[in-house]
Amino acid sequence: MVLSLLFGKKYPSPKVGSIDLDVTIREEHRFSSRVTNYPIEDGTIISDHIINEPDVLVLVGLVSDTPLSIFAPFNRSIDAFNRLIALHQSRQPVTVVTGLKVYQNMAITVLDVPRDVKTGQSLTFTIELQRLVIDTSVRLQLDQGNVFGGVQNKIPRDIVASNANYPLIQNDPVNSLKDQASSGINVGVQSLIPVQPTILPNVLASKNQILGVV
Repeated sequence: MVLSLLFGKKYPSPKVGSIDLDVTIREEHRFSSRVTNYPIEDGTIISDHIINEPDVLVLVGLVSDTPLSIFAPFNRSIDAFNRLIALHQSRQPVTVVTGLKVYQNMAITVLDVPRDVKTGQSLTFTIELQRLVIDTSVRLQLDQGNVFGGVQNKIPRDIVASNANYPLIQNDPVNSLKDQASSGINVGVQSLIPVQPTILPNVLASKNQILGVV
């Protein structure tokens, strides 16, 4: 305390989200990594990568109904209990202030609130949080214009039926109607074949039956 006053440095007050704690009984700052292993022919285990696991924080905090401040509201323990439950149920990331570090984007994974005859007019709880790792990679939608050249959402039937727009694979324009395994090979596009006269009456009869035409 004396050193803090002399050098003007104060340890931050413990806080979970917007909930102020009177004291932190225990803090556990956990940083772990995972090593990827795979065996080779002679039975040796080779390690080729280290993956950092998300930070984990465990706090044992206390909120009392009789704090040092005379301006503190009544029933602080009940209010803190309800707000901790609301934080857990909201499934939103929170900021946690400890005596060593301020953690952001923390998700509550465990909330334990024990009660016994020694608790009295206070709330003692254990909370475990894990840091959320947000994916910031670029994502593209498949239907965004000509991001993937040669892909169209809608192609008129008459254009497909003409079987005329299949350029060479080396010079495939944006409006290409098909993929090609090699140059000059027609893959995936077929022309419409006229109905044979011998089966035309049956085709027309089936059409009229579907349409309900007598």
